[in-house]
Amino acid sequence: MYRCLAAGMVLLLTIHTSVFSWFLRLGQDFQDYAMEMFRHELSSDTLSLHYMLAEPSAYGIREEEPTLGDFSAEARAEEHTWLASCRDRLDEYLGKKLDKEEQLAAALLSWWVDAQLALEDFYYYQEPLGPALGTQAQLPILLAEYSFRNREDIDTYLKLLAELPDYFMQIARFEEEKSSAGLFMTDETLDQILNQCRSIMEIDNEHFLVTTFAERLEACSFLDADQKISYEVQNLNALNQYFRPAYQQLCLALEKLRGTGVNTGGLYYTPDGISYYEYLLRYSIGTDLSVPIIRRMLEEQIADDYETILFAIHEGADVLNLTRSVPSASSADEILEDLTVRIQDDFPEIPEDISWQVKEVPESLEDWLSPAFYMVPALDQPEGNNIYINPSYEPDSKELVTTLAHEGYPGHLYQNTFERAGAYAPIRSMVYVGGYTEGWGLYSEFYAYDFLGLTETEAGFLRALSSLNYAICATLDLAVHTEGWTEEECRNYLSSFGVTDEEQVRALYTDILEEPSNYLKYYLGYLEICRLKESALALSPEISISDFHEWFLTTGPAPFFLLEEQLNLLEVSPDLFQGAGEDVHLLSAQPFHDRLNHLFMISGMTPVDLPALLGQREQDDPLVLCAADA
Repeated sequence: MYRCLAAGMVLLLTIHTSVFSWFLRLGQDFQDYAMEMFRHELSSDTLSLHYMLAEPSAYGIREEEPTLGDFSAEARAEEHTWLASCRDRLDEYLGKKLDKEEQLAAALLSWWVDAQLALEDFYYYQEPLGPALGTQAQLPILLAEYSFRNREDIDTYLKLLAELPDYFMQIARFEEEKSSAGLFMTDETLDQILNQCRSIMEIDNEHFLVTTFAERLEACSFLDADQKISYEVQNLNALNQYFRPAYQQLCLALEKLRGTGVNTGGLYYTPDGISYYEYLLRYSIGTDLSVPIIRRMLEEQIADDYETILFAIHEGADVLNLTRSVPSASSADEILEDLTVRIQDDFPEIPEDISWQVKEVPESLEDWLSPAFYMVPALDQPEGNNIYINPSYEPDSKELVTTLAHEGYPGHLYQNTFERAGAYAPIRSMVYVGGYTEGWGLYSEFYAYDFLGLTETEAGFLRALSSLNYAICATLDLAVHTEGWTEEECRNYLSSFGVTDEEQVRALYTDILEEPSNYLKYYLGYLEICRLKESALALSPEISISDFHEWFLTTGPAPFFLLEEQLNLLEVSPDLFQGAGEDVHLLSAQPFHDRLNHLFMISGMTPVDLPALLGQREQDDPLVLCAADA
């Protein structure tokens, strides 16, 4: 009998050991495949590879001849075949028993592959060019920030400059195909892009791609003085031989397409425009909410913000002079240092020390780039954090603090550093979920109104006013592209909020046409984060704000329906959620950022005309509170 029991125990132990070994093999197999996807994605673009990894060889990536990418039909077909094979392989993993983190990673990658495959139906709705977020605007900044870690990096940089003419011609051919499909840009947008290209391509010794190159060489201890001079000459020659002609050829090719942009309205007026907008909501923002539900959320938020504004007025707040009462701003570095201290009560401690640099946008790009943006450092070199401030926007004290909160603490810099502290699968850093990332930036920006030295009512007023601005812009974004609102309808809507400046209305309408769903990426992302926070705090009285922030950041970027699933899987206990300030890590998952899409963080908006709004609030209250029906 004893022998039978012993034999049964051995058999049971053997079965459990076998199952555990199979589970480990399955997990390792998935991790290997995820790494294979990571290597594949980075191998086709040298610029992305350089920004993603300082040491590609450590990840098993062999650097090929420098390339900026391939727009050809052959490359497109090959990529589609590869993605389809990824879809099949991921389906197999999702049907098996992975651990919690691997299951989330597999679901995330499955969502990402679905997005790439679904984009084939909207191929010519994509726009690589644009006044603020286009390739022609981003590329010079990427080149100016291209780090020189060794001589090979410098040589690769110069080879990339030589690739520019061919790369821009590929973009020009794509724009010709867009034109044939009836989806080319308007002449007004074209003029903005052409003017920008012409201002960038004039090369002299003071051009920022000349001066920043010399500055980076100066820090290269592996070069002697003669080698540095030689490289400076090679760079100037390459800019004249390749960079300037590339922009010139692009301008000539685009000029030939003038007048072929037949649609001067939103996506609503294109054959598959509404479907494409819904695609952007799901795969760019990461929400599965329907357009009617989003519209209702915006209406309710406008009503809430307006009520907060009226409450502050009724309480006697000097709302027209609040900005003047904010203490004068220190330097950007001092503000960031101060923010690291102020966020400690409500945000978890960063697991490691980090450094940053605040830089100004080059003068030649001031008119074209966002008020501020954060550049994500290499995955294996996280200390290289850079925040750019655009001095042409001349931010006041309030705007400088909230902008640095958006880009720095507790915004993108903090978010990125916090996520990097985990042992995350590298592939997740390739996936960009705009609503999660940009929503967190806006969430952080709004949080910073409590750090301005104002009363709770005053801070709440300014936050509500800023929120109202974003809600108005997001409502117009939705209406223009899903209901076909014209500029005149947008003008009528804005006038109910006291916004009557024609240039301001035109600028906002143009922005919405050029970047569909962009305002939703920020504001709907923010609202989705607030919804998650409410759900988390409702789970247990033991959960603090800091606990939620830690869960959100350690779970990592993901579409909101996956985040909701993760939240629902939580087993609430004192061991899981503890009070603020205690060293607790709730969940461990992998962070991800799409470098090409995530490099530039917009933090600008069209402001409501406050005096006009307050002056007409009594007669227009019903109209404003039901603003989406205006």
